[in-house]
Amino acid sequence: MSFDEIPIDERLDCQKVVVDTKDKHKLFGIIVKHKFSSKHNDLDPILIYFQGNAGNVLARIPIFSRILLSSSKGSVSNLQIIAISYRGYWLSTGSPSEVGIQKDSMSIYEFVREVYPKNPIYIYGHSLGGAVALHLASDPRVQKDLKGIIIENTFTSIEDMVTTIYPQKWLPYRYLVHIPLLLRNKWDNKRVIREISTPIMFLSSKKDELVPQDQMRELHELSRTSKVWVEFKNALHEDIFFHRGYCEAIYQFINETKL
Repeated sequence: MSFDEIPIDERLDCQKVVVDTKDKHKLFGIIVKHKFSSKHNDLDPILIYFQGNAGNVLARIPIFSRILLSSSKGSVSNLQIIAISYRGYWLSTGSPSEVGIQKDSMSIYEFVREVYPKNPIYIYGHSLGGAVALHLASDPRVQKDLKGIIIENTFTSIEDMVTTIYPQKWLPYRYLVHIPLLLRNKWDNKRVIREISTPIMFLSSKKDELVPQDQMRELHELSRTSKVWVEFKNALHEDIFFHRGYCEAIYQFINETKL
């Protein structure tokens, strides 16, 4: 899907942006906001959204629309959502890797802070995006600047996910992940989350068919900061935003932490 083909609600404004990384890649993404909101100021919250592994940021437009257009009580006025594709995703140049995506997250944060030098910043990550968000938030300089983190259906580590996907003891994968250099992408969220002091909200699908909910529970238990657990009993890995209470949870978290 091209940018011009985005099926976006007429009440929303969607702007295409490009972020340059320090290692000379170009990351393409979008800024989405309410077209008819009041004049923006330095108190308006900015939500940086890190996507999961599948698809691209355009496929997340329904999520952004739900957050920005919901009439639920306590909605956040003038919220803007910024979603930038990692290297190798959508139109972004390069090939994805853990190290590369970690560099991208810092470039995205620095871009946002340059465009919005005073606004409160939140980061939201779904699945793989949760790992990206946690890594970015573990940087001491970034951590002090963030108002809050939202992670949705995120795994504890790639090693744990390999064991989950291949539980059979006769298969080699569960053993190969312990050999150095074979597992290039680790995303060790169990370690990283202990380093974060920023408030975290955990959005968890009880019926997640990809990432076992136990992994989200473990991350919640390991977290040493102020935290909120929100469970969606009938939600799957990708459809939390359809479920009742989703927008309200986000609004409440932002409203309680933005000042």
